[in-house]
This record gives sequence, C-alpha cells and structure tokens, in this order.
Amino acid sequence: MEYASKDLTIRKLRRTTDFKNLTFRIGGYTEHELGRFYHLWKDGQVLCIQAEPYRRPGFEYLKSPSTQSLGSSDKEAFYYLQEVLQTMLDNLQFGTENNWAHLVRQKDNTYSLIYTRKEFVRLKCPVWTKKVNLDDIEITRIVDCALWEGIHEGMEVDLFMGVHALWSEFVAAESLGHKLMNEAGVSHYTYKLLAHVYKSGMIIGVMCEPIIGRRVCPTDRAAVFAAVADIQRHGILLGSLLPHDILITEEGVRFLNISAVQFYKDHDKLAVEAETSHWAELAQTFGSGMLAPHTPLGSRARDALSYVIPRLPSPGRPVYTTPELAMMRFVWSVMTSPGEFARTDVLPLLKFRDLEQQRKKSAVTHDPKHRRRAKISRKVLIAPLDCSELENRFEELDQIVPTDDEPYNPKSRFSQHTPYERPKKKLLLPRDDE
Repeated sequence: MEYASKDLTIRKLRRTTDFKNLTFRIGGYTEHELGRFYHLWKDGQVLCIQAEPYRRPGFEYLKSPSTQSLGSSDKEAFYYLQEVLQTMLDNLQFGTENNWAHLVRQKDNTYSLIYTRKEFVRLKCPVWTKKVNLDDIEITRIVDCALWEGIHEGMEVDLFMGVHALWSEFVAAESLGHKLMNEAGVSHYTYKLLAHVYKSGMIIGVMCEPIIGRRVCPTDRAAVFAAVADIQRHGILLGSLLPHDILITEEGVRFLNISAVQFYKDHDKLAVEAETSHWAELAQTFGSGMLAPHTPLGSRARDALSYVIPRLPSPGRPVYTTPELAMMRFVWSVMTSPGEFARTDVLPLLKFRDLEQQRKKSAVTHDPKHRRRAKISRKVLIAPLDCSELENRFEELDQIVPTDDEPYNPKSRFSQHTPYERPKKKLLLPRDDE
C-alpha cells in the first residue's frame, strides 16, 4: 500500500495506526500446475498460502507460465481467493514455526487452512557470515516478497528474502556469489553482504548494504572497464553487465546481480568466456543498451507493490477511520476492482499517487498562509522607431456608461460607490491588424 503515497511507509504506519493488526499482501502469483500463491506479512512475520490451481475450461496452457499472460477469468479467480483470505484475517496464524498454509475448499464451499512448515532457502555453501534473526531487524519498507528494507543496529540495510520459490534460488546463489567475490579479494566492487537472515532456525534471506547509487552513464566507460578488468584478473566472471547491474557511488563502481558470479582457476578459459560475457556485453551496454529502459535490482529505486488487506467490520470491533485507513481501503478497492483486471500491477495507483501529490502542492500554493509574492515581469517595453499615429489606431475594449462622480458618503445606504471601488476608465488597446 505504500506506493499510494511515498511518505506512507511502514515506519509511519507504526506510529499512526494499530500496526500489530495490519496484514500486508507483499506478493502473489498463479501457476496453472502448482496453484495460486499469496504471501502475507504481519508485524515482522511471514506466512505463505497456497491454494488450488485454476484452469480455464477449454484453454491450453503453456508449459512455461511466466511467458503466458493471464486472462480476465484467471485474475478474477486469483483475486476472489484473496478476498476469501480477507474474511479469515482474524484467524490467520502468524509467528509460529509453521510458515506455510494450504487453503482447502470444503464440500459446503467454505475454506479452511492447513498449516505446515517449509524450508525457504537451500544454500549452495555453508553460512560464511554472521546470522541475524529477522525479529532483530526493524522493517521499514517492503517492495515485494523478495525486496525489503530495514534498520539493523542503527544502520539502514537491504534484504533479499527467499519466501518466493524463484527468489529462494536467487538468495542461495547471491550468498555463493558474494562468497566468491570476498575470497577473490574484490568484494569492494559490490554492496557488502553483511549477514544471513534466519527465522525459526531456517535461513530465509541475506542482508547487505543499502543499494544506493546513480545509474551508469557514457562518461563512466573508462572506470567500468578498469573495474571489470581488475575483477577478471582475480579469476572472477561477472554474469551480467547490463546498465541496471552497474551503479556509481562515491566510493566508485559497484556491480549488482552477484548471484551469477563464477570463479575460474584457468585464466585462459576465463579469457575466452570473458570475450562475450564481459567485453561484448560492455560494448552493448555503452552502446544501444545505454538508452534502453531498465528495472534496477535495488529496492530503493522501485515503487512498493505491497499493500494492506483491510479488516472487515464486525459487531465487536469499533468502526473508525483515519486518513491512513481510508487510503488502505481505497488501494484495496482498486486492486480488487473487476474493472482493473487488465491493468498492470501498479499503474492505476501510481497515477493516483501523482495526482494526489499535485493536489497537495496546489492546495499549499493557493493557501493564503503559504501564498508567495507574485513574480513581477522585468521586461522593458520600447517604443517603435516609427511612432506616427494613425486614425483608429486604438479601439475601445469596453463601452462604459458614464456616471456621476459623486463623493462616497458612508451615511448614505443607496450610494453607488464603495471605498474599494476603482475609478472607471476606458481601456485603449491596439488593433490586431496593426
């Protein structure tokens, strides 16, 4: 829900709402073979819910669902179960050892949850950094189920979380990639991996320095080429050198997507692979790829896709509203509206957020308390060289009926003049054809 307003973050909601009872929908997707998945977050606890798959009658699904767009009926089925989960918010079990639940439909068309425990991340190497409990990190922003932001021991950090099936593989590869870079002595070209994050005895993500920097530009060509050459000399092959995988900071060049890093003992074989993976890709990056649109890996350059699932009113719960709660309900209505099934995930809400920010700025501008002094034009009007007057050069803009110029008499109730009335004069303007 954060992307309805950039200043409506989790940190602010902790202070302005009953935060412990807010349930966030941080991710979700559907696969015609495995089912429909919903990733929920509540006060630092994660719960993943898997429901039965939905298949349109008479429709042939592709083997690779990621390359196939969903139809309106698929999205209706997905959001229908999300509304079912809304009715079950008070009964969802967060904070237990069971991090997974199956949504089961009963014979009477009601639903129940069967809880279980699943291992999110299976590391490809032993844990080589310190381990930090997720409860010790103050979560400040959730972009989606994989990209989180938080504060640990007074320092801002970025989190890559593996609660999504695909992102769990990324987290494992990211851990191994950083280990290879660290052992090769070139970790200063990355955003340092600080710790592995665990919950209930299981690794669920990694914590690194905040990914902050500007996008690479053509003038950075020499610095980037020198950094890649240095990394290659240490036996490392970077798997991706697209424009959004390279950032420039005050400390120098930084590379993202460390999950694709490989180490080579044979430098001759590395040189052969680097011809395409390093130098050919860099040539394209500083060529046509420089102007191509991109989606950065870092969360701080993205709009949040998470939003709050509002609780339904009940007789035992008082009904009240605040600006934050009203915004939550509005975002929920947009995301579950049948008219928005054909939309992208964030387009309607981003438009609303921009309009809302423009409205607030306009309100401040027109507020008499915040009204600034009007800017006065500094232009100088110079008369033309030929100032010969022509007949009918000026025309009367308004035909004003002359009135008696009587002084204002404050004791007279029927006086036509007021102390704020300007004297009426004829306004002469040049004609358009002159």
